[in-house]
Amino acid sequence: ICSICQKAMNPLFISFKILNYEALAIYEYNDFIRQLVYQFKGCFDYELSASFISNFAKEIKFLFKDYLIIPIPSFIVDDEKRGYNHVFEIFKLIGLKMHPILEKTEQHKQATSNVKGREKIYHYLRLIETPDLRKTKVLIVDDIYTTGSTIRAAINLVEKLNPKTIKVLVIAKTRPKKVK
Repeated sequence: ICSICQKAMNPLFISFKILNYEALAIYEYNDFIRQLVYQFKGCFDYELSASFISNFAKEIKFLFKDYLIIPIPSFIVDDEKRGYNHVFEIFKLIGLKMHPILEKTEQHKQATSNVKGREKIYHYLRLIETPDLRKTKVLIVDDIYTTGSTIRAAINLVEKLNPKTIKVLVIAKTRPKKVK
């Protein structure tokens, strides 16, 4: 990705909490990131997979060196149509072990749902494996964090496996809405 586009991505490394777990977003979800994710995910532009974290992959690997990555899944039909799972492809650049233990059982488009609709993700996300994670540090990864419903659902499922710790890493996070 060129230096102009890299500057437009504007990496901010935003720390936040979700369900009392530490989380990190690399970017704020701005128009440029929205378009880049759409081109990668919606237009099947696989070559963009490296553009999101390639400049920070070594640092991210160091920061989470002892963690097992659990990617948020897409619906299998979407992955088959696309030819890849976009979350897996973005985060494989870190070079840490990935364990896809979650499955999305139905097509449920978060981007076109309102807040109540997004909460329904709990009905469509499930564990497909139950590995022993008692001594394992887990890093749940996803592309976009808006309301947090997907991440909360994933955390609730992963917590049942009693990992040593859970952290979250996302490519981009929406800016919180100001309360009037």
